[in-house]
Amino acid sequence: MLEEQWLEGSNHSTLIAKQSPANTPTATGLYLIVTGPNSKSWSYRYWKDGKERWHGIGSLNDVSLKDARLARDAARLRVKGDRSTAGVDIVQEKRKAREEAKAVEARVVLPTFEECAEAYIRTNWSAWSEKHRNQWPSSLKRYVYPLLQTRADNFM
Repeated sequence: MLEEQWLEGSNHSTLIAKQSPANTPTATGLYLIVTGPNSKSWSYRYWKDGKERWHGIGSLNDVSLKDARLARDAARLRVKGDRSTAGVDIVQEKRKAREEAKAVEARVVLPTFEECAEAYIRTNWSAWSEKHRNQWPSSLKRYVYPLLQTRADNFM
């Protein structure tokens, strides 16, 4: 089990000196996660809809204790909400944004089968005989491309 110590009165230099792996709470919900001698990061722990969540704030090298507390306070306000806005699960929100970005990237970056086939034909065109130059495009247009437009349940 990881060592836990209460360090509410700690300063930044005390936290930097900590070497052993631990989850060290420094204030309500704010933890210093120590996973090795050179790996320390801030994390805000909260509960939303009965689930424990850990929101990463940043590396101890980049974020001071004061800035980590300010970031924790801002995150706490977003999680709890106020009279005019409902609270949000910031970890789930971040995860959803990453998934949406991946989906957009996949649609933009990945070429279609037809584009790949045409690139292959262009690359090999000069090495093929006249017969192959005619067969490749016509065979793909006749047998393959129509199948790519067909719904999968039509094959069963």
